[in-house]
Amino acid sequence: MTKYLNTNSYMKYGASYNKPLKSVDFKLVSQSAKNVIIELFNNPLGDIPFFEAEMEKEGDTFRISVPIKKVFKKGDVIYYGYRVFGENFIKTREYKKGSDIGFISRLDSDGNRFNPNKIAYDPYSIELSHTHSSVSEDMKQFRSGGENYISDNSKIAPKTVFKIIKEQKIRKPKIRALKDEIIAEVHLKDLTRLCKMKNRGTYYAASKFVKEIKKTGVTMVEFLPLCEFDSHIEKGNHWGYMPLNYFAIKKSFSSDKKPYGALYEFRKLINEFHKNDIKVCLDVVYNHTAEGKTYGDNEDANLFSYALIDNKNYYKLAQNAHYTNHSGCGNDLNTINKISGELILNSLSFWINQGVDAFRFDLAVCLMDSSSSGYAMYDKDKGILSLLKKRLEDMGHTVNSPTEAKDGINLIAEPWMCSGAYNYQLGNFPYYFAEWNDIARDVIRAQSIRPNNVNPYAIRNIIEGTNTKFKGDLRSINYVSCHDGFSLFDLNTYNRPNPSTKGGFIGEMCSNYSDNIMEQDNAIRKEILLLMVSYGIPMIQFGDIFLHSKEGNNNSYNLDNKINRINYKLDKRKQKLNEYILKLIKFRKENKIFSQTYYKDTLEYYFPNSKRIDDNDESYWKNNSSNIICFKVADIKNSFYIAISKDKNPINLTLLKNSKNKNWFLIADTKKDFIDLKGKKADYKEYLLEPYGAVIFKEK
Repeated sequence: MTKYLNTNSYMKYGASYNKPLKSVDFKLVSQSAKNVIIELFNNPLGDIPFFEAEMEKEGDTFRISVPIKKVFKKGDVIYYGYRVFGENFIKTREYKKGSDIGFISRLDSDGNRFNPNKIAYDPYSIELSHTHSSVSEDMKQFRSGGENYISDNSKIAPKTVFKIIKEQKIRKPKIRALKDEIIAEVHLKDLTRLCKMKNRGTYYAASKFVKEIKKTGVTMVEFLPLCEFDSHIEKGNHWGYMPLNYFAIKKSFSSDKKPYGALYEFRKLINEFHKNDIKVCLDVVYNHTAEGKTYGDNEDANLFSYALIDNKNYYKLAQNAHYTNHSGCGNDLNTINKISGELILNSLSFWINQGVDAFRFDLAVCLMDSSSSGYAMYDKDKGILSLLKKRLEDMGHTVNSPTEAKDGINLIAEPWMCSGAYNYQLGNFPYYFAEWNDIARDVIRAQSIRPNNVNPYAIRNIIEGTNTKFKGDLRSINYVSCHDGFSLFDLNTYNRPNPSTKGGFIGEMCSNYSDNIMEQDNAIRKEILLLMVSYGIPMIQFGDIFLHSKEGNNNSYNLDNKINRINYKLDKRKQKLNEYILKLIKFRKENKIFSQTYYKDTLEYYFPNSKRIDDNDESYWKNNSSNIICFKVADIKNSFYIAISKDKNPINLTLLKNSKNKNWFLIADTKKDFIDLKGKKADYKEYLLEPYGAVIFKEK
C-alpha cells in the first residue's frame, strides 16, 4: 500500500493548507495580469464574499496567505474565485463591481481579455462548485459581448471548492508491461447506467462492477475524459472532450455529493480496480478547453477562467487575436507556453498521485507544438513533448516504455491533430509512448468488410506491428473501433450512418454485408481474431465485447441515452458473438507469444499449399487479388498456424509438417463459428477454409 500525497500540500499553484503557519495559501500564475483580487464565499450561489483582498505579485505569481480562522468561519469548506485586471481593463481606486471603470477594451491587440466583472475559477481547482449551463442556459452572464461585459456574475459563477483533506492509502496493481495489457475503452457513466444496482452510472457503481470487468479478461480500463466538463453546454457534451479543468474530477459522476466527495469516490474506484488487478487509464484532453467559444464577433467570447487570467498565454492566438483551431474544437491550448506546460505537468502529477496508471492523450500532437505564432508547426523534438519524461521524473514519477515492467506509468498518444503543419505523427512519438494506430484500424476493418481494398502486404504490416511506422518497436495500440465512429457491431451491420441518430463522419468505412447476418458475424469474429494475433497492444471498446449497437450512430458525443449506454442483456445472436470474443481475449492472455517482443521475428509466411513465400515476391504481397495470408509463429514452447482469407471462394489449406510426436489442433474457425481453446485434433493434412474465413491451429 502506498500513501497518497496530501492533496493540499503538493500543489504548486491553487489553494493549499499551510499547517505550520495555520493558514491557507493561495497562488495564481499569470504572465500578463497586473492585479488580482481574491474573493472567498461561504456558498457557491447567491452569496456575497465574506473576505476579499488584493493578492501580492511576485514575478508571474500572485500570492496571499489567509489565517485558517478567517478562511473557515462557517464549516470546513469555502468557495473562491478571482477578479483579474490587466492592460485592457486597468484597476483603479474608483473601480466598482459591475462597472466599466478602468475598462479600455474587451479584447486588445495583444489578445488580453481581462474583465474583473467576471469571476474566474482557479485553473488548479480540485473541485468546481457547479457548471455554467446549470445557471445560465444562454451563457450570457459569462460572455464579453454587448452589455454583458459590465454585469457582475459573482453570485452565479462557478467557483473553486476548497477544504482540507486527509491522506489516503492506495493499492497498487501487479507490475506488468503495457505490452501485456488488454485495454478496454469505456465511458464511466455508460458502463453501469443500465445495470440494476445502487448508484448506477457513478464511480461507486463502477467500483462495484469491477468483478464483471475482470471476467472479460480485460486488464486495463481506459476511461473517456473524467476531468470536469459541462455535460449540457451547446448541444451536449456526454463524452467529456470539452474540459473545464484539469484537476477536478467530473462531479456529477459521483454518488457522494458532499464537497470533495467525487475525489474520494474516485480514489475508492482506483483501490477496487487495483485490488482486482485492473489498471486505470485516463483519457486527458490537453489540446483545448471548453472555454474558447466566440459568438460571431471575436470580442464576444466565453470567459470562464483561463481567458480571464491570461488569455494570450493559455491559448494560441492567430491574426487579430482570434483563437486558433487546430484541435477542431474551437481553440488550442498554448502548450509551448510555460504556464500551460506547467499546467499539463502538474495535472499529470496530480492524477498519478491519485493512483492513475496510464494516460491517453487526446490529439497528442499538440504536445509537439513548436510555433509561438498562430501557424501551428509540429516537431517531435520540440515543445513540451521533448522534455515530458524528464520533467515527470524530476517530479518523482517513473515513466515506462510499453515493454518495461516496472512500477511506473504508461503514456499513450492519439498521434494526430485536425490541422497544422505535420499534424499527422503516427510512429514519431518518443520510444516511451504507445500510439493509437489508425492504419491498423483501417486494415483490420478492410480485410473483412472491404476485402478488395487491401493486399497481403498491408495485412502483414499489421500482424508485424505496423513495421512501416514503428520500425519493429512494440508501440502500436491496435483496435477496430473506438468511441469515434461506429461500434464494432454497427461497423459490420450498417452500410451507412443512421441520420436519425444524429450521426456524422459520412465517409466512414462500413459494412458490405448489411443484408447477410452470417457474413456480418463472421466479419466481427475475424476482426477480433486479427486484432488478438497482431503485434502490439490490443484495445477494444468495453461495449463491443457485448456487441453494443448505437443504432447506426457514428458520432454519439452528445447523447446521454440508450445510444451510448451498454446493454448487457443479449439476444442469442449477440450472446454467441460475445462468447467468441471472450474466448479470443482469453486466447491472447493464455498464449504469451503474441505479446512478446520477439513475436514478429518468428513469423514465416506460406502459400495455401504450404510452400514458403519469398519476402520480395511483390506479385503476391502487393496484389489485391492475393486473397489469403497464411503464417506460422513459433517459439520453444508453442507453434501456431494462422490463415486469413478474403476470398469469396473456399480455399484448400495444406497443413504444415508437424514437429516430432506433435499434431495440429484446430483452435478457431470464424466462418464455422468454432472456437475451442483446448483445440480439436486435426486428423487430416488438408483443411477447407470457407469463403472469407479465418482459422487458428495450435501444435501440441
